[in-house]
Amino acid sequence: MRNKLGIIAAALAVVLFSSTLVSAQTAKASGTVIVVEKEVVQIKAADGKTYQVKMVDVLEKNLKTGDMVEYEVVEGRPVKVAKKM
Repeated sequence: MRNKLGIIAAALAVVLFSSTLVSAQTAKASGTVIVVEKEVVQIKAADGKTYQVKMVDVLEKNLKTGDMVEYEVVEGRPVKVAKKM
């Protein structure tokens, strides 16, 4: 019985730890479009960092310089970029 409880506790710990990692890897952020090119959009984030985003990661293709955008940060890079409403 004691061995089963240990296995259940370990499994629960793995599930809780994994869900924490997933939520920590994705964050919402915003910034301003500073350059729009054919295949890349450059965004100046609110924290001052500048990101180059491939057009395939941009949801709204008609972005212009100066547009405010929102995006998700996954593994340190913006994805799902869309104009901020």
